[in-house]
Amino acid sequence: MKIAAVGDPAFISVFELLGAEGFEASNDDLLSVLRKIVEEDYALVVLPEKYVEATRILREQLAREGRVTPLFAFLPTEPASRGARVEELRK
Repeated sequence: MKIAAVGDPAFISVFELLGAEGFEASNDDLLSVLRKIVEEDYALVVLPEKYVEATRILREQLAREGRVTPLFAFLPTEPASRGARVEELRK
């Protein structure tokens, strides 16, 4: 199972130590990085929770296509973004 960690260098370095492949991304290039990851058949993508909103359209598109992978796991890293994924799930 291939695992990708996407975010800033500090975020991805922790997951690289655990065996994930790290992909540096900012708000500007996040979607292009994720599209590459989706094409390479990763099973899990770990991202900071601040990217919940920025990835919504891509995740919805993958769901409409019937894709069950990759699974997107959002982790809270900043107080301002905490709870964003929970709020999305409540809707």
